Amino acid sequence: GVRIGPFAANRGRTADGSGAEEHHGVAQNMMRHRGEAMEHFREMMMKRKEEFANGDGDGTAPRMRGMGMLAEKLREKAESGEGLMVGDFGGMGGHLAGRFRGPRKDGEERKKLSKTEVKKRIEERIAVLRGEGGARSLARGVAGLPMDQTPALEGAARGHIDCDVDVDALAYWNDPQGNRDREFVSPFAGAGAKYVTFQPDAGGWNNIRMSMENMFVFAAALGRTLVLPPPSPLYLLKADSKEKHRGFADFYPLGTDEFNKRVEVISMEEFLRREGGPGGKLQVTNDNREALTKRAEHCENRAKSDISCEPLFNHLKSIGYIPEVNDKHCVIFDEDKFQGNDTSEENKKKIEEFCVERTDNIFYIDSKLQEPDIIHFKSSEKGYRIVSHFYGFILFTNPAIDNFYKRFVRDFLHYKSSIFCAAGKIVKALQEDGKKLGFEVDEEGGAGFSSLHVRRGDLQYKKVKISAEEWYENTKELWEPKEILYIATDERNKTFFDPIKEHHELRFLDDYWDMAGLSDLDPNYMGMIDTIVAARGRNFAGTYFSTFTGYITRMRGYYGMSSKTSYYGLLKYKNVMQEWHQGPFHIFAHEWQTGWVGIDGDDIPSQDKF
Repeated sequence: GVRIGPFAANRGRTADGSGAEEHHGVAQNMMRHRGEAMEHFREMMMKRKEEFANGDGDGTAPRMRGMGMLAEKLREKAESGEGLMVGDFGGMGGHLAGRFRGPRKDGEERKKLSKTEVKKRIEERIAVLRGEGGARSLARGVAGLPMDQTPALEGAARGHIDCDVDVDALAYWNDPQGNRDREFVSPFAGAGAKYVTFQPDAGGWNNIRMSMENMFVFAAALGRTLVLPPPSPLYLLKADSKEKHRGFADFYPLGTDEFNKRVEVISMEEFLRREGGPGGKLQVTNDNREALTKRAEHCENRAKSDISCEPLFNHLKSIGYIPEVNDKHCVIFDEDKFQGNDTSEENKKKIEEFCVERTDNIFYIDSKLQEPDIIHFKSSEKGYRIVSHFYGFILFTNPAIDNFYKRFVRDFLHYKSSIFCAAGKIVKALQEDGKKLGFEVDEEGGAGFSSLHVRRGDLQYKKVKISAEEWYENTKELWEPKEILYIATDERNKTFFDPIKEHHELRFLDDYWDMAGLSDLDPNYMGMIDTIVAARGRNFAGTYFSTFTGYITRMRGYYGMSSKTSYYGLLKYKNVMQEWHQGPFHIFAHEWQTGWVGIDGDDIPSQDKF
């Protein structure tokens, strides 16, 4: 779906982008006869929908057929030498006007475009909508919405990955975000320099990531600067024997200007420089300055270490406000409650549905929370861990704001380009091999192979550690004959998978070590690369209780893939993702659709709406 020129102010769009001149005529009458025009528009769109419902037999989506018709009309007009105006682009007009010349002001004449410029812009926009040359539509498969229901996407474009080959098909995020998101100001933000600090979770990487996402949302919503904990050895991320200390900035592009407009992020060292002087909010004294300075650079989560993190975290606990909250709570951002008023009956119902059995453990965000200079989450300690998906832990009762922060996480908390670049090279290689066997790539740049995540290491849930024979028997109908299976796994003995290898060609990360230049990368990136590659499989089967698998299913959702293409290897949980998950929401064992479906709109995602 694309926007129709003069309908921009009302965000009206066609289902297919065709019939630009007819729509243009309707739009001109709209200000005089809005109701009549919109009724005509709806009738015309229903007619278009019926016309395309039968299809043309070539398998092309109606949206693309409509774009082709519009493009041909524009090409013909351009070739005739007749001057075109931005409005003549129909569904492309508003997008092109905003991107190339800014919005048209009241009374401004429409800009005449040369034939060459017209053709150039047509081809660029068609490439965006078709997914050619790395540029792709903002609509995300089953996770998307009709374009007239996504006002937050006005002015947005899909992201780019810095790489020596074109792997932009892996960029599921928007960069830039839409105009509305760029201008958004949180109603919960305070004034002045105030901070959020936290202790990273003590579990594996994906537990650390889940906890961290919650911290970013807290800081962004409260308008506070987020202080990252010092780099430290992270559980299971110790592959680099030369340098074991890692911080979040090693994995995420945190320093961009757009990121810092949403939430300022600084290191603990910078925090000490800003607030460690006389009268500073860190309340550093001559007695503790040396110990804190030493640990702000990097520290270790071992009490007996010479650079133990404990003195630093103990100091933050002594001077900051500590929210009494953990992953058994639900956190509510309600504008009425924040201002000291009663929550509306409508929002009370939302809160009850969201919190489910946690209604006795609701943590309301109120204006008093903005009084302390430092809010510190001791989220690595027993009774304070927040190993919960942010969209199941935090609720903004205004659905437009709730979806804003879901987009914030999608669009900013993604891995660095170097990680996606390597993963993209592997995905391309898999798809090239798949094409030789007759397997095509989908319109979002995925498929051509299928994937599994087989957890074999230290996972505490022993019942999900099943044999390779069970893996195959439980999932065999998911795979096409001769289809390549990519297996993300921590199992080092690849002969374990021989029972599956009898039926399918198997691929592992190690098979692409030289081709993808993995030896040149931080060895701690390997699991993250595995995650991305597995997320692009046509079908996917993972390990229940594994947050590694969970993140793969969320990425698949971000890419617009149906949750009905994701499964689990253990029969008891095999079809969990085939149903819409509505609660209880504190579970960490898997992710669910409300984290990605319809988040570019202004409604709370639900099975009824989607």
